[in-house]
Amino acid sequence: MPSIQVSSTDMKPTIDMIDIQHVREALVSLSKELPDGVIVDDPPTIRHMSDRHNRDSGGLLPAAIISPENVEQVSEVLAWADRSRIAVYTRGSGTGMGHLSDVTEPGVLLLTDRLNRILEINGKGHYARVQAGVINADITKAARSYGLYYAPDPASSALSTIGGNIATNAGGFKCAKYGVTRDSLMSLKVVLPGGDIIDTGRPVTKNVAGLDLTSLITGSEGQLGVVVEATVRLRPIVHGTANAVVFLKDLKESGDAVSAVLQAPVQPTSLEFMPVPYIQTYPDAYVPLVGDAAWMLVATTDGWSKGHDLDVIAQAWEQQGLTVVHPTDEDLETFFVLRKTGKACPHGDVWSVESDAAVPLDRFAELLIFIDNLARDTKASLFLLAHAGDGNIHLSLMLPRTKNDTEMPVRLTTARSRLLDTVLEMGGTITGEHGIGLELKDYLPRQLGAHNLELQRAIRRVFDPNGILNPGKWLA
Repeated sequence: MPSIQVSSTDMKPTIDMIDIQHVREALVSLSKELPDGVIVDDPPTIRHMSDRHNRDSGGLLPAAIISPENVEQVSEVLAWADRSRIAVYTRGSGTGMGHLSDVTEPGVLLLTDRLNRILEINGKGHYARVQAGVINADITKAARSYGLYYAPDPASSALSTIGGNIATNAGGFKCAKYGVTRDSLMSLKVVLPGGDIIDTGRPVTKNVAGLDLTSLITGSEGQLGVVVEATVRLRPIVHGTANAVVFLKDLKESGDAVSAVLQAPVQPTSLEFMPVPYIQTYPDAYVPLVGDAAWMLVATTDGWSKGHDLDVIAQAWEQQGLTVVHPTDEDLETFFVLRKTGKACPHGDVWSVESDAAVPLDRFAELLIFIDNLARDTKASLFLLAHAGDGNIHLSLMLPRTKNDTEMPVRLTTARSRLLDTVLEMGGTITGEHGIGLELKDYLPRQLGAHNLELQRAIRRVFDPNGILNPGKWLA
């Protein structure tokens, strides 16, 4: 270990003193504590697994990939890593968008995919206990026979794990009515650096005993502990849904249509904004209705009052002179299929900057106008989706890229700074769903301020005094 200098006072090396050789040598002792197959340390397999679990493997490769089979093995790994001062990066299914668990220091990648058991469905108590590697959509599948379902539904619900959803406080299509992941959590089982295991809550509706560690750890992006189990709130299955769609010519008209719904005296389940997809992807019957519209807005209501609530929304749109369409669930799905599969965004050799910022609802229409002007000023192509019912946008600004281009155009990075500054001026947030990770690390102080950010870093040091969990990110 030539890069590590340990004094005669037995001072432990710090994370930034560790090199890959030290990690590999320390893995010898861990391999004696864990069963065969839990640790993968041959480079070809590491590369293959890292790519499979990482949408953009731009970071370092880990020295090993560790896939624990139970909570006790997770505890052993973290105790070993804390003793050895080795970085641990935790990942679920790798659907995250902001490089939240990219490896930035020599260390190991901890996968939770083997922690995939649904431990309990409590029909009377309206909750489920699930391990971190359980797929989001599988919770509802298991709860359906009890007449219950799990409300949070990110677009990646068929792929993303509940542990990853907790790490990012994931949102989804129904946030306007049912909230984000945090709003459906009762308790977490968390393994801390050093190996201690804590439960952060109880399966009760009301609980004010002690600090709310469940909420604190949710959205912390794996920097306070490793979530291995969650107790999630289940809800009675709603009595059907009703849908309405309007097709819109520009972002000004779109913003007005969103504002009309937000001012109506009903709560939509979801209010989704997106470009009109390729004509080949939806039924021919809608072609005349779409006409030359560029955008579409979808309102969904649910429950026994779904018809009344949708009528109120439709009347608000009709008062604007818009034509309201009522597609079936099946027809509506044809409009959404590209979005849910990630194929709606244009692909090709382009430079792009992205944002998932969110603003207060009363500023959403104003934000759309700003984005329209920003794209024009930048002379960039615009791709835009939005959870309009909760003020959250998903935006890409794109410029052509040639084989000789080696650096991101300055006007794109300037455009993103202008966007985020404007969002903050509106009282919004630089990220609504995807998290800070590496993408927004340098922008975070603009939102939090120096004192707030240092307070959060001090909290991290209490949980993880040696800084082994996801180092290099915004709490480091």
